[in-house]
Amino acid sequence: MKPSMMNFNMRGDERGGSIRPLKCGAFKCDRSKRHFVWKSLRRLFIAGFISGMAQQAEAQQHPMYAQYLYNGMVINPGYPSMDEFSSATVVARNQWVGMDGAPKTATFSFYSPIKATSTSVGFMAMKDEITIYSQTGYYFNISQKVKLDDKLYLAMGLKGGMEQFKENNEHLGTDDPVFAANQTYWKTDIGFGFVLYNEKFFVGFSAPSFHNFDIGGSVNKVEFKRHMYLHGAYLANINKILKFRPGVVLRQVGGAGVQADLNATLILKDILWMGATWRTEKSASAMVQIQATKNFSFGYSYDFASATHLKGMQSGSHELMLNYRFSLLKGKTLTPRLL
Repeated sequence: MKPSMMNFNMRGDERGGSIRPLKCGAFKCDRSKRHFVWKSLRRLFIAGFISGMAQQAEAQQHPMYAQYLYNGMVINPGYPSMDEFSSATVVARNQWVGMDGAPKTATFSFYSPIKATSTSVGFMAMKDEITIYSQTGYYFNISQKVKLDDKLYLAMGLKGGMEQFKENNEHLGTDDPVFAANQTYWKTDIGFGFVLYNEKFFVGFSAPSFHNFDIGGSVNKVEFKRHMYLHGAYLANINKILKFRPGVVLRQVGGAGVQADLNATLILKDILWMGATWRTEKSASAMVQIQATKNFSFGYSYDFASATHLKGMQSGSHELMLNYRFSLLKGKTLTPRLL
């Protein structure tokens, strides 16, 4: 935190300026001092929390999302083979709104089957920022599906790409030569994934970051963390116009325990989606998604501020999703994707 941010006057506000004596009774002065101390401690607490997040950013971490339906390639390279059509998706996430240095993530993904074959190819770009750290990744994806019986398929995918990690130390505003210069590191990222599925359910296992290699001659301070996922969903018809889709995402990061997302979604006429997610990190989110046209859909989710994530100091997290699906084969009718 820069010293200028702590330029308080004796009234305990943040307007700065010269120090002026207070003309007040003893009780009012004590209250003003308590207010000043509380606001100072609050700022120091936030600074410490952000510093802790920055230390975590030095380890390779995958961003967290609330909407995985069209964004599934970020956790499983086999995901594109579940879709018979081409798809382009943009996801933007602004986490812990109101806190300086809180995570911000943007992802673009595209995949498409190769003509009438059982092979799909894809590309994904991702940028994630947290405090002075940023991570930018570019990945290529190839997947293949195998028919096990009349309705059951197995999809297998591989992912390979490069990631750039940056430390924007110039924003620290320090004269210390150790932290004065920006730092950049490059790594490769290799992963795989499997999905067993039919028209009613899917179960997937993946390690989208299974192994990596350092690139360049600089000393790389980014610690590699292997990410593994077990995820699935089921689609149930309640009646002619309403469907129910429960799902789960289990993830395990090297050196940490297993975390889980439990979600449930109602689908009305294959047009309107309404759902909620609960995480074992004691946070929850709500989402709505609309199939605006046969090709275009958009979704929005809101993560509620929880007691474990500085409730009262941030106003939750926002995530926006835009998706466009189409067919490269003439005469093939586009159908909604529900799994």
